Amino acid sequence: MRKRTPEEAYSYANTAAPISRRAKEVALTFDDGPDQYWTPRVLDILAHYQMKATFFCVGQMVKYYPKMLERMASEGHVIGNHSWDHPYFTKIPLTAVIEQIERTSEQIESVVGLWPRLVRPPYGAVNEDVIGTIAAAGNEIILWDVDSWDWKGLSGPQVARNILGHVSSGSVVLQHCAGGTKDTLKGTVDALPYVIEVLSEQSYTFATISEMFHLSAYR
Repeated sequence: MRKRTPEEAYSYANTAAPISRRAKEVALTFDDGPDQYWTPRVLDILAHYQMKATFFCVGQMVKYYPKMLERMASEGHVIGNHSWDHPYFTKIPLTAVIEQIERTSEQIESVVGLWPRLVRPPYGAVNEDVIGTIAAAGNEIILWDVDSWDWKGLSGPQVARNILGHVSSGSVVLQHCAGGTKDTLKGTVDALPYVIEVLSEQSYTFATISEMFHLSAYR
């Protein structure tokens, strides 16, 4: 597979790549995990609905909770790279950006034997140099177009409104499976079944990032 140009990589970040998708397709994504409390609750809900999602994982969290990463992989979810310890990529040297990504991918590979190609920069913080550096290393940048704002400690109904009020065909929805204000993501867990059921009733289908954008998730 040829390496994509920075412009092509960033088109995926903005979910505007000129590719064929199924009608009314949505990708649910979860950042900052894994942990031992919220991540299993998210996974339980996805398992109940027989759904696959994409998890952008933080390297040091993978180091702390490898069994949860193993569960993600065994249940068929796509695992992406979300840096080692969640810095702003625009505020660190480009060599450190690559170190953050490679260290995380090495940790993920050591646990589940998979080296991710899908990278979500923390906070969505990118600039031209960061985009070019990540793309040149053979990775794909994935951002989002629907933000649940679940990390703010919102209630389930608030999280659901933030998603359902903005989702459309081809949307990439940002949620979290670890962290959050005061370390609570109860709103995420409360909203998720309702969001899945409402979107399903509206004839939406759910895809992983690799399925939606026809990308190889791993090297």
